[in-house]
Amino acid sequence: MAADMRRACIIASVFALLAALAPPAAPAQETVFYKCTDAKGNTSLQNGTPCAPGMKQEIRRIGSVRTVPVPAAKPKAEAPATAPVYGDFVMVSGPNMKRKPAPEAAGLPPPPALYQCTTWEGDDYLGETATPEARCAPLQVTGIDGSANLGAGSACEMREDTCTAIPAEGLCEAWLRRLDDADFKLKYASNDTRGERQATFDAIDAKVKASSCSPVAPAPAQKP
Repeated sequence: MAADMRRACIIASVFALLAALAPPAAPAQETVFYKCTDAKGNTSLQNGTPCAPGMKQEIRRIGSVRTVPVPAAKPKAEAPATAPVYGDFVMVSGPNMKRKPAPEAAGLPPPPALYQCTTWEGDDYLGETATPEARCAPLQVTGIDGSANLGAGSACEMREDTCTAIPAEGLCEAWLRRLDDADFKLKYASNDTRGERQATFDAIDAKVKASSCSPVAPAPAQKP
């Protein structure tokens, strides 16, 4: 019996030593989604993979998942990083605002009204009307047995975008951001879309340059 007790004590000691040597659970790793928009306006979501060069990139951090990586050497202590912001997408690359109002343009009229709009799908855009035309949102068509595979034809539901007027103090920033976005899309336009995107850019550029938001100094008035 004494031998059995010694054997049990040895086994218990081995398990205790193994538990003490086991690596601690690794810290949680955040999950990052990338929202990518190409020059044609097509949008895609990627999990953990940044957007390709030339695409507008927005990121969304949704929290963390627990993982247990291979044990590694303990890194040196570093200054704590700024806590990430979780929630909405935040643009980190793309048509960044480069233009600023010129001081000489302060005497020009204020820019036209502009509205921040949201579609039924949650996409945001800047528009020049508070009540854009309703658009037809596609609906799922099913067969008589409720199966989507047997559905025939198509159907849609008219839906309106929600728009809010941008305050006067934010109009210049919004107009210049809209101009930069149009410039970005024109830069990556294909032969089929270049004409339309050039016309869009020219129209926005003309309105900006005729207002106090103009990034270039207005031409001096000619004497009669």
